Amino acid sequence: MFRSSYSIRSEEATMLLFDSMGWELIQSPAYSFDGQTRSETSNVIFQYTLSGEGRIEVDGSVHRLTKDNAFLVTLPSMHKYYYPEEGTEPWEFLWLNVRGPLAIPLWNQLITHCGPIVQLPQESSPIRLLWSMFEDIQVHEERNLHALSAKAFQWILSLDSLLKKPTMLTDHIKNEKLHTAVQFMKNNLHMNLSLDDVADHIGISKHHLCRLFQKNLNLSPFEYLRRRRIEAAASKLKTTDLTINQIAVETGFDNASYFGKVFRSYFGVNPLAYRQQDVEFSAKHVFFET
Repeated sequence: MFRSSYSIRSEEATMLLFDSMGWELIQSPAYSFDGQTRSETSNVIFQYTLSGEGRIEVDGSVHRLTKDNAFLVTLPSMHKYYYPEEGTEPWEFLWLNVRGPLAIPLWNQLITHCGPIVQLPQESSPIRLLWSMFEDIQVHEERNLHALSAKAFQWILSLDSLLKKPTMLTDHIKNEKLHTAVQFMKNNLHMNLSLDDVADHIGISKHHLCRLFQKNLNLSPFEYLRRRRIEAAASKLKTTDLTINQIAVETGFDNASYFGKVFRSYFGVNPLAYRQQDVEFSAKHVFFET
């Protein structure tokens, strides 16, 4: 096989569609994509580094993308990935673009669970499936969008299964201090909690607190708290008549505008749209795994 990229188009509306994929080798700072200026909507991207190094800016942080690292992003969203100006070797990667109404919610579940950056062995099932899809298109000239979309869905399930393999879930936290911190956060979602507040409550330093969360849950304390707040907010949107402002306050957000921005980053829609949509978001309660 040789490096290339492919896109297959159809006018048919389907919940989850293969959009495009590619295998590329880049060594120019001209390679740069801003997630807020692209034309695609309801698209998700997975990009896996085979060799070399790239960069991605997401949630205000810059991440190095080295061998076996991949990123997961939605379109549109606040991110930017690029070849760094100081790069000294080519960045080689494999990428997949999937679209459709089901794509964003599925992707947000994965991002909520493991964050936007993941590490996968090249022999792992999701990466082997990606190569299989690429071979189908390039070598076997597969052009049936239904077949490719079915494989894309199979790939997402494979990725989901691998990324969600047994981790220490909140209900089974063995570390007593971590368990106490988690319960304190859950019981005080409405409060403007700081790292110091949580650390003081369990009697450790905030640096120790951060290490505790990162080691056991692969999350920062702030991200854990934000996910619990979004869960509570989503439940209130479906089960109460409270205004958006009231829900924002009750779940610890400073204002409705910031609440809306954070909520959209998880669900791909604003709180009002989430409340009104009965098909895509039919469940009254949503829980994000940790």
